[in-house]
Amino acid sequence: MERRYMKDKYYIAVFESRNHAIQLYQYLSRQHYSQYELVSTPCKIKAGCSYSIKFTDLKDYEFLKNLADKSARNILNMYEISRQNGKRILSKLDLKEI
Repeated sequence: MERRYMKDKYYIAVFESRNHAIQLYQYLSRQHYSQYELVSTPCKIKAGCSYSIKFTDLKDYEFLKNLADKSARNILNMYEISRQNGKRILSKLDLKEI
């Protein structure tokens, strides 16, 4: 049985609404951009049943941001998620510096 382990570091883009994340992800999926994944937003970031888009390379953020801006699906926040000593660490990134 294959197990999926969390990468040492990845990023998630949080959107204003669940629907914005779903719609943008569906477009990415139809265009075969497999580096993006739709994931539940961690409760520490946003309560409720929200979704975010996950990716492992920070270079992919620029493409995602351009696509979100064109489709009026603004990215609310960006987080870097890493694992240290077995614990998940969430770090909010400054969107202006990316």
